[in-house]
Amino acid sequence: MSAIILGAGLSGLIAATQFPNATVFEANGPEHLSHKAVLRFRSDSLSRLTGIPFRKVTVRKSIWFGGAHVAPNIQLANMYSSKTNGAFLDRSIWNLDPVERYIAPEDLQQQMAEMIGNRIKWKRPVDAKLLREMPRPIISTLPMPVTMDLIDARGSDTLLCLQPQFHYAGIVVDRYRVKNADVYQTVYFPSHDMVTYRASITGDLLIIERNGDITGNEFLRVLDAFGLGNMDVEQIDANHAQRFGKIRPVDDSWRRNAIFTLTHDHGIYSLGRFAVWRNVLLDDVVNDAAVVKRLIAGGNYSASLYHHQKG
Repeated sequence: MSAIILGAGLSGLIAATQFPNATVFEANGPEHLSHKAVLRFRSDSLSRLTGIPFRKVTVRKSIWFGGAHVAPNIQLANMYSSKTNGAFLDRSIWNLDPVERYIAPEDLQQQMAEMIGNRIKWKRPVDAKLLREMPRPIISTLPMPVTMDLIDARGSDTLLCLQPQFHYAGIVVDRYRVKNADVYQTVYFPSHDMVTYRASITGDLLIIERNGDITGNEFLRVLDAFGLGNMDVEQIDANHAQRFGKIRPVDDSWRRNAIFTLTHDHGIYSLGRFAVWRNVLLDDVVNDAAVVKRLIAGGNYSASLYHHQKG
């Protein structure tokens, strides 16, 4: 089945795996394959789809506040949400129970890109003219506001010209190797006197996620939350920025209608967290890519609201 896929991030690569004849347009080069965040999955569906082995582990979580590990409460939950989203929303910080997860290899994105091979057109940014000329169907993993701009939504669609303000914030990721470690742990940092909001150890890889410039003193506080010292870690890379790191929800009725209009009127299927502008998991993207494939095969544009958009 032939299709055009916009974006070679993980969502785009998942789509390309589902569509073995699809062409992928990626604005950057392969050297920019740089997913640095934690790659944890709730199922092994992507592992089975790609044939890439994942590791089943138990992940333990905690909240660090005031120099100690504490239980979740309303104050801390609201502090964490406002710190990460700029709004008071329910977040996963409420649930600290140990959970089973499937851990992908650190180079998952590179392995998937190699499997797809020359179907990826590197350094091929898509502008409005090229998008108009592209054959349909198109599967877009681009952020929703970017897609809206490409189709000139404000000037061409009565519904889409009423689009809301999209609020998002960038995140910065630092990575370290932890000596003699093989654990799976996450610590949340709700305090507003720290720019770090979450840190995780995946095997022996420490990933610090933050929304500002970290000081040496704060770095030591993050290590202390794990019972580590400066001598226990070695930096791999730092200051990896992701522009659309955290997104704030928009009106859900508008969002679902926008996704429908993109598909029905423009032949563009939206796939992935930023394309549907909702905090879905990569597990959902695997399922949704299969749904998109069935919809395209059936030519059923009117049914293009996938399961997680209805929830």
